[in-house]
Amino acid sequence: MSNAKNLNEHGNHEGEFTLGVGGWAEYTVHMTETTDTIRHDVVVPPDKVIPVIFLPGVMGSNLRMSKARQARLERNDNRAWRPDDIGKTDVVRGEGFGGWFKNASPAQRQLDFDPNETEVEYYHYTESKGRFDPQGAETIASDARHQNVPDGLAPIPPLMGHVFSFAADPQADALNKQRKFATVAQVARWRGWSEVLFAGAYGAMLKTTERYLNNIVRKGVIGPLWKARPHDALPGAARDGGELTDLLLQDPQKFGALFAAPLSASDLKQVAPCWYPVHAMGYNFIKSNGKSAVAIADRIRGLVKGYQKRGLKCDEVIIVTHSMGGLLARALIHPQYGNLLNDKDVKVLGMYHNVMPTMGAASAYKRMRFGFRENDNLTLPGYVDGLTAQVLGVDGPNATAILANAPAPLEMMPGRAYGREWLKVTDSWGKVLWSWPRGTDTALDSIYLQPPNAWWRLINPDWVNPGDVSEEKGGGLKNVRQRLKMASEFLQSIESTFHPITYASYCASPDQASYGEIVFKATLTGGSEVDRNGKFIPWASPETWELLSDDGKGKLTAKAGARVMTLQLQPAAEAGDQTVPSRRSASLIK
Repeated sequence: MSNAKNLNEHGNHEGEFTLGVGGWAEYTVHMTETTDTIRHDVVVPPDKVIPVIFLPGVMGSNLRMSKARQARLERNDNRAWRPDDIGKTDVVRGEGFGGWFKNASPAQRQLDFDPNETEVEYYHYTESKGRFDPQGAETIASDARHQNVPDGLAPIPPLMGHVFSFAADPQADALNKQRKFATVAQVARWRGWSEVLFAGAYGAMLKTTERYLNNIVRKGVIGPLWKARPHDALPGAARDGGELTDLLLQDPQKFGALFAAPLSASDLKQVAPCWYPVHAMGYNFIKSNGKSAVAIADRIRGLVKGYQKRGLKCDEVIIVTHSMGGLLARALIHPQYGNLLNDKDVKVLGMYHNVMPTMGAASAYKRMRFGFRENDNLTLPGYVDGLTAQVLGVDGPNATAILANAPAPLEMMPGRAYGREWLKVTDSWGKVLWSWPRGTDTALDSIYLQPPNAWWRLINPDWVNPGDVSEEKGGGLKNVRQRLKMASEFLQSIESTFHPITYASYCASPDQASYGEIVFKATLTGGSEVDRNGKFIPWASPETWELLSDDGKGKLTAKAGARVMTLQLQPAAEAGDQTVPSRRSASLIK
């Protein structure tokens, strides 16, 4: 009982259920004086739950390493990858998490990103009599590890906490703090939000989606979140002098959609009587997406069963993906991997993919061979410049040490459906001298598995095992070649695998140039272009050129007879998102 004043001075009070850790529908009762007879109404929760599950892109999940690997790397913690910590300073070591990677050797990078020595950093909690215990030892320890979702995360009504009108009252607030229910942050961590990069776009997307999907209808009318003031309205939306403007009934083509009908109020009302808790599921982005699909499918089945055990109807999910997460999602419904398409207990209602490398991306070739840096000025912003490039590897030796030993990133190499002749060499006037793959050749045979003396080959054998990992544990060129074969087989296996209800978006910005093709320009630096009679000497077949040097940054030298030439990688030239070229992204989706 509380002596706090004016708790109920506004008459009838309405309450709503939240969705706590473990999937329990919860309602907090605030005690009042016995003389207070004012009625409190509680909105009965819907009995149906459809989880919306987000799968991040490569490098988007938090990983931790084994104790043995931590000891070998002489790290003071077992963080293998924490993107939220990249720019933070470690006061103990005087070096940020990103600083360690910035200064790491190729050997250290390989050992840190070892698929056999890493796992996802999950949120674990203590249970007491089958319920969440916020004061349990495991909960406290895990909360400390998952501070990328901050303790003070603001409520996102109705499912993730409420903003109570009496929260400013000191006595009521004190009682509130004594309650032994999950905080908003703990609910978010249980939902998997702390398994993925939370700062920036991912966190904003998770919070926004949670807010919109669970506030569709309020008191019988479309909620105010589904309206926007004129300055926020979509291109082409009507202006009305300051009043709220419906975002409904707007033609989706006005904001770039190609095949979609306008949303109506009746559409929203039809789907509103349901809870849509937004979950994120991190995965080990180093391991094959096929293996991750098996693990994620089991988690989804477990999530659905968990909601069912809480008395809620739940047998359907919606999958939302970013980048490489789209490949994982397609493996989720493939019978060889996750096998969720015709699952007897779980129905995937549909999938939405954003900037998916549908059949790979040529940037994967570029980054493995020459690193993530696109400009010598490392202070420039952007995914492939600045600190990010330094962390992931600015050149071939540093990037190959990670990527050659990571099955999933190899599955982003252009596959068969990517098309032909995407790797080219031109003369100094731009004339194409040769291209790969050609005819019936595959990229696997004509590019990825080429021997070290082939100047256009993907793998430099001197860069693949700087950490000296034994062959039995996955190290060495033989294992790299096997991983490339398996990556090619994986891409081919999901080539035509798409959910029957699939939506996709992609970036087609010329300001976010991507490698649709890899182009080398050959310039003669030794020898002559003409014979002693003044006639032009035709170029020898580029496949006969002998590789002389590779600086790991995009510049090669090669020899053809008496001629010596410089081969310079040309900048990315196609519209895209800095990784996936638009014309080879959503356009390949069936």
